[in-house]
Amino acid sequence: MKKINLFAVVLIVAIALVSCGAKKHVAQKSNGRGGNPFGETYSMPCEVYDTPQEFAATGIYRGSSNQKGQVQKYALQNAQEIVRLKMQHAYKGMVSDYSSSVGNNKGNDLEQKLTSAGDRIIDKIINETSQSCTRWSSVESDGHIECYTAIQISKQEAARKIAQEVQNKLTQDEKDRIGFNEQEYRKQMEQRFQNYKEGR
Repeated sequence: MKKINLFAVVLIVAIALVSCGAKKHVAQKSNGRGGNPFGETYSMPCEVYDTPQEFAATGIYRGSSNQKGQVQKYALQNAQEIVRLKMQHAYKGMVSDYSSSVGNNKGNDLEQKLTSAGDRIIDKIINETSQSCTRWSSVESDGHIECYTAIQISKQEAARKIAQEVQNKLTQDEKDRIGFNEQEYRKQMEQRFQNYKEGR
C-alpha cells in the first residue's frame, strides 16, 4: 500500500512538473516576440513627412566612410529626387485639371508650355534646397557608413514661383486665349499642393 501511495505521489509530482514546464515553454514562446505582431521596428533618423504646408523627404545613401562628402551629397540628391517626383505629380495633375477647365479646344501647345514652365521652376527649387536634418550611422565592419538627410519645401512658396514663371512664359495672346489669371492659377496650385498626400 505504501508503494502504491508513494508511486501515486511521484506520478502526481511528475505530471505537475511536466505540466508546468509545458506552460512555461508556451509562455516563453509567446513572450519571445513581446506580443508585437510586427516584430521589432525602428524609426528612421531624420524622418519627415509631407504636411499641408510642406513637401518633405528623407534621402538615404550608403558608401565609404572615407568619402563622407560624396555619401552626404548622394543622400541629399536622393531626398531631392523624392520631392521632385511628388511636386511634378501634383503639378501635372493641376495642369491637367486647369486645361480641362479652360477647354481642350485651346490647344495642347499651351498645356505643354504650362508643364514645361512648372518643371523648370520645380527643378530650380529642388536644386536650391538645403538640408533640415543630417544623421550618420556608425562605420560598419566593411568601412561603409550611411547618411540620412531630410529636406522640406514650402508648398505655398513653390506655387508662387511656378505661377510667376507661367505668367512670364505665356504671351499676352496665350493668356487671353485661356483667360489666364496668375492669382487664380496660384490659388488652384496652392490648393492642389496642400491636398497632396504622400503615397498617392
